[in-house]
Amino acid sequence: MAPVVSVTYELKPPSDTPIPTHLNVTKTHEVPIANADVSNQKSYYEGLRTTVLRVKSTLGEELTAWRDAVGKREDNKEARIPKKSDGDEDEEDEEPEE
Repeated sequence: MAPVVSVTYELKPPSDTPIPTHLNVTKTHEVPIANADVSNQKSYYEGLRTTVLRVKSTLGEELTAWRDAVGKREDNKEARIPKKSDGDEDEEDEEPEE
């Protein structure tokens, strides 16, 4: 059996989050290590590094798609929260004049 890098993730978005059809909440990647010559340590680690970078790139793309899908929903939530203006704070700090 050839050596592989295996990565699995399971996302748990809020239950009311619409899940786009092109995204999976659970995903496993098994990528064979490029040039996996276990008898040659330098070659093995160069192949491992290349494979890890490839897996990292793939995960980044997939998780960015999730961030975009869920992030828009979060932006809408934050837009509804009233923010305290700077002018309100000044009024509270002032003492009444006598």
